[in-house]
Amino acid sequence: SLRDLKNLWDSTLEFLQAVEGLSGTTGYGLRSCLLQQAKAFLEHKHEAQLARLVATLDSAKWAHAHVSAERQSALDKLSTGRAFLPEELTRAIDADALGGGAGAGGSAGAAAAPEKENGAVVDGTAFKGVWSALLLVEMVMANLSTAAHFPALATDVLQRIVALLRQFNTSCSRLVLGAGAIHSAARLKSINARHLALASQCLGLAMALAPHVRAALLAQLPPKHHLLLVNLDEAVQEYAKHHEDILSKFVSIID
Repeated sequence: SLRDLKNLWDSTLEFLQAVEGLSGTTGYGLRSCLLQQAKAFLEHKHEAQLARLVATLDSAKWAHAHVSAERQSALDKLSTGRAFLPEELTRAIDADALGGGAGAGGSAGAAAAPEKENGAVVDGTAFKGVWSALLLVEMVMANLSTAAHFPALATDVLQRIVALLRQFNTSCSRLVLGAGAIHSAARLKSINARHLALASQCLGLAMALAPHVRAALLAQLPPKHHLLLVNLDEAVQEYAKHHEDILSKFVSIID
């Protein structure tokens, strides 16, 4: 698990730093080995994520998925920049917010909104997503957590997140706009306006979260690698184009 790898990383570095202090030399070999292990861990997780995402999309019935309170809480933390703060600080901020908003119904109302809307709420906007879209968000956040634990992997994490986003976008276009879900494992009888609407909402959810994902990566990437975020921006532009295509298709159905 990520936590086990982090414990191994910290223990090894502590030992390495002690040996370096005693010997007066730098353990490049062991440091390199640690980094390679972390990269192998990330690549293994990414391959498993891609395979799971493709399989989930292939069998998707494109029905609305309920968003649990726990999942909404994770979305709230990401959209407010608190996803990777220490747990103690996060709890203190949450307690502060509850104390300040309980009287006016602020925090309590915000917490109740996801249950009432039965969708994912980002920056006050509710999205009716399907399970595969929620899975995509979960995978992106897992990758962001890896970058927070291992800043040296931030550039690699960015590449994996862009790959996941593009895989979802490509598969969604093929299955819904391209009517591939009729011949996929889902075996839908037809693609109707409801399917288009849900696909549109899924794209909207991803685009709404993109600025927050970008900000989280920006905090971890070294300044010389900030330009690489253009890859994420391009992926978001592809989502916007796909969203326009869905709206055009929807209009043609209405016509």
